Amino acid sequence: MRSASIVAAIVLCFPFAASAQQPAPASSAQEFRIEDAWGRDIVEFRTSAPMEEIVGTTNKVTGVLRADPKHLAAATTTARVEADLTAVKTGIEMRDGHTAKALGAEAQPKAVFSLTRVLTASKDALEPNSPVDVTAEGTLSLNGVTQTLPVKARITLVPKGGAFSQMRPGNFVKLVATFDVSLDAFHVERKGAVLPLQVGDIAHVTVTALASDATGEEAENYRKSAEKYLGKAVN
Repeated sequence: MRSASIVAAIVLCFPFAASAQQPAPASSAQEFRIEDAWGRDIVEFRTSAPMEEIVGTTNKVTGVLRADPKHLAAATTTARVEADLTAVKTGIEMRDGHTAKALGAEAQPKAVFSLTRVLTASKDALEPNSPVDVTAEGTLSLNGVTQTLPVKARITLVPKGGAFSQMRPGNFVKLVATFDVSLDAFHVERKGAVLPLQVGDIAHVTVTALASDATGEEAENYRKSAEKYLGKAVN
């Protein structure tokens, strides 16, 4: 069952901002937060080995993206995303516990991704409902190790005012990011005769999140509404 431990390398992260090196026009950064009270933001990871294909998910993902939608290349663009390693689900409860332990969740319960720089962007400005494809670099801190990783992301600005605004407040930035994580590089154990047959070294990660610029009052009302319908407190 310990095989699943490696998969948790999924954490990931979150890759959706942009920061280029060329000069950009004066920037007015906006803050978009990842903190859906319903838990619809998700990180999915997959590992492939001779004997097993393992898929795991976590929906305890939070973060902050600061960017000027008109100038993604501005130096003011930053991003930080956190994933709760104790909430990883692989389909087998016992395996979930082994995963958290192998990832060092007791000492470092969250994996953290921080944007470093944008390498390419299909265009500099986010226009309503028009995706922008980005390649970037960021640092991932996991299991006591920090490594630089390449990331691909698709970013879409979804303005408020449509039918979805009746459900959730604010303008949105939808982020879909993909990257690969070497489990060996992050010291996730897969030694011995059996584990390499169950878990591959590379965890393929997909992060899907909707970041909102809702005000504090709007976000709190949204959270209370979620608690009412879910019948439980939402962190």
